[in-house]
Amino acid sequence: MAAASGAGRNALVPDSLLRTIAGELSVENALKQTAAIASRARYPNSQGFFDAAEYVARRAREYGLDHVRVERFRAPEPMWDAAEASLDVIAPVPEPISALERVPELLAHNSADGDVTAELVDVGRGVSEADYRDKDVRGKVLLATGEPQPVWRAMGPRGARALIAAPSGDFFGRHTPPDAVLWGDAPAHAVVLMVSPRQAGRLRALMRRAPVIVRLHSKAARSEPGALGMVMGEIAGTHLGEDLVIAAHLDHQKPGANDNASGSGTLLELVRTLNHLIVAGKIPKPQRTLRFWWTTEIVSEQAYFRRYPEDARNILLSVVLDQAGGLRNAENNLVIIFNPVWLPSYADDLIENLAESVKDRYAPAEYEPDPLVIARGGSHQSLRTVYWDYQEITDEVAFESRERRIPGIALAVPSLDLIHSNLDTVDRLDPTWMKRTALLTLAAALYVADAGPAQAQAVLDYTFRRAASRLAQSDDAAGDLAFERARLDSVRALDPKLDTTAYQNQLSAVADAVRNRRR
Repeated sequence: MAAASGAGRNALVPDSLLRTIAGELSVENALKQTAAIASRARYPNSQGFFDAAEYVARRAREYGLDHVRVERFRAPEPMWDAAEASLDVIAPVPEPISALERVPELLAHNSADGDVTAELVDVGRGVSEADYRDKDVRGKVLLATGEPQPVWRAMGPRGARALIAAPSGDFFGRHTPPDAVLWGDAPAHAVVLMVSPRQAGRLRALMRRAPVIVRLHSKAARSEPGALGMVMGEIAGTHLGEDLVIAAHLDHQKPGANDNASGSGTLLELVRTLNHLIVAGKIPKPQRTLRFWWTTEIVSEQAYFRRYPEDARNILLSVVLDQAGGLRNAENNLVIIFNPVWLPSYADDLIENLAESVKDRYAPAEYEPDPLVIARGGSHQSLRTVYWDYQEITDEVAFESRERRIPGIALAVPSLDLIHSNLDTVDRLDPTWMKRTALLTLAAALYVADAGPAQAQAVLDYTFRRAASRLAQSDDAAGDLAFERARLDSVRALDPKLDTTAYQNQLSAVADAVRNRRR
């Protein structure tokens, strides 16, 4: 994990821009749009996704986004949408366990249709040969705590008829609570229902008394052709071929509120905010085109660049928002993911400067946060920032790949113990963090969109100071020098006339001094 430092930090993004954006942002509307999106199941390659996409497209047009369209990319499998599912104990005593109407995650994604009544057998995790030793599962229903696909592979030719899976989530060491029903992915041709660990515990308690017979019902709607999708629109600028993409993935299970209806709903509010500020004359129309993309996480962008490979050259920067709202009544962190080692970029220093400056000015640890960064009904937490080295976990992957090399900024306020579960609901979002992520996302994008020679020079100066500070603390200054030199050169994307020669020479001198000091 990389650590930020205050070395040489003067705010790059002007306070006036932050206050102008914050004064117009409507967290209430961001939450309203988030709730509308979260009310839909939005699995990849589903009609539900495209229903949500059409909703987003309508709202984006209403808010003034131009050239709005829903792009489709052929998928090899038919679309799949959950239609019906239920789980009941039939014997020894009838007892309803779960139904799709109450728990949208009950029917595992891509589960086969089926009506199965059979004895339940507990196979523990169900992912190893040992889990099946001395157990007859043929014609029965498995109860397992492992994920559906590895359980079904381990079951192999033993002939189970269906699976009830009760895995626990584990994201970066954070575990989901016992009532969480996870989004599961069913193997081909298998009937799979998902329950919580607590529900699985109830079934095991019944099994200790007597054999348990369960009834599983599953039905999905399938349609041809299969398709992945994304919603696209733009606010056109005057600098051609230097576009910025602001992206949030639209897909996920229902409700999927923080991950990532919150990011998608926030993007809609950013479109409304931006166009209102432009129409009101409070900010100029951006010089560089701002594109807004609501995606099927990673895969739709990859499909887009396969269809339009030349367009990658027209994108200067991506700004990705994945999980905008954190968790109400919890200690939240703003997570910023840096660019990969093969893509040194000024963007890392720019977003670090913006986040730390906002924290210092408006939400430091030792004072009550400024109203500018608090929303009605939200927390009054300080702005806690965490910086991660590159992780292949969200849409930045498609932009920052070795093939496309589009630098990016990736922001998140994750709720790692609830995501991908039925507990990731809108009422658990923190409005204050929705406001902060909206502010930082739009401020960073607008700063780059309008950056001219003066702003490029300021970014170069700041990036140099940060690079010199990193080299001075490096255990391998010689090895890191090339990376930092490339980072300095990346600023020339904002102004090709920038001369970085003197800065490069000074960095070399810093690296030499570090080597000499440690001899």
